Amino acid sequence: MRWQQTAAKKWTLRHCVSGLVMAIALTGGMSVMSTAVAQNYAISDEDDATPADPNAPAAIVWDKKRLDRLDRNVRKLERAVQKTENKAAPPILVEPDPEVVALQATVDFLSRKLDEQAAVLTRLTGQLEEANFAATQAQSQVQALTARTDTLTKRVDLLDAKSKDFEAALAGPPPPPPTTGSAEADFDQAYSLMSSNQLDEATTAFEAFTTQWPKSAQVAEAWFRLGQIRTMRGDISGSVAAYATSLKGWPKASWAPESTVKLATALADLNRKVETCAALTEFDKRYAAQASAPMKSQAKALKGKAQCAA
Repeated sequence: MRWQQTAAKKWTLRHCVSGLVMAIALTGGMSVMSTAVAQNYAISDEDDATPADPNAPAAIVWDKKRLDRLDRNVRKLERAVQKTENKAAPPILVEPDPEVVALQATVDFLSRKLDEQAAVLTRLTGQLEEANFAATQAQSQVQALTARTDTLTKRVDLLDAKSKDFEAALAGPPPPPPTTGSAEADFDQAYSLMSSNQLDEATTAFEAFTTQWPKSAQVAEAWFRLGQIRTMRGDISGSVAAYATSLKGWPKASWAPESTVKLATALADLNRKVETCAALTEFDKRYAAQASAPMKSQAKALKGKAQCAA
């Protein structure tokens, strides 16, 4: 039964193909004949021409596009028949379409251009990476040079400061200002230098005052001012000597309470606790009544720090 169905299918496909080819041939021939007749009819005299039947079907015009479509259909039917008969289909040669060929050429051209652009992009990327690496190296070198320059600048500044200190040490203290001939005027002159922060000049002026006017009533205050100047310059031992000298005889001057507290402070900085407590004891006994509130608070704090007995 199966071979009979297969044979029937083959017979049907063959006859369909044959019929279609015959229809194409007949139709094409009829089209050619119709065209010839129409041409002959158009050439004949108009008076003798018979008008065309309006109800007659329009003639089929077999242009190249329609014929190509029919040709493709015939080839499909042939392949179907050959597949049914289990025969290898021979290669079908199809004339290439000019538009497809032109499009394929354009695609090939653009593909080559794309490959070229990709190669250029790859090359530029490599150059950019090399430039970035060179820039990173240069930045590292600049940072290293900057750090080295900063170090050298600091060393130069330090050497310059030491050089100035060395020059100052070689030059020695400045000479004291000339005396005015009056103890009070000389003291005011030294105090003015101290107030204007000319500490070197003020030091020599007060030291000269203590030498030139040893019996002046202001000599004790001159030693107190020397103690202040030495404290500002960080000379703790020198300030202790100056404050102690200013307090000889325990003067009743307005600056005496401050001189006593500053003496105790300098002694505490030198870790001389016994002497610190002794100075604070004298402060309580001699100057606490007339001292200012800040001086009293500072003295109380020093007692606690030095652990002085109440």
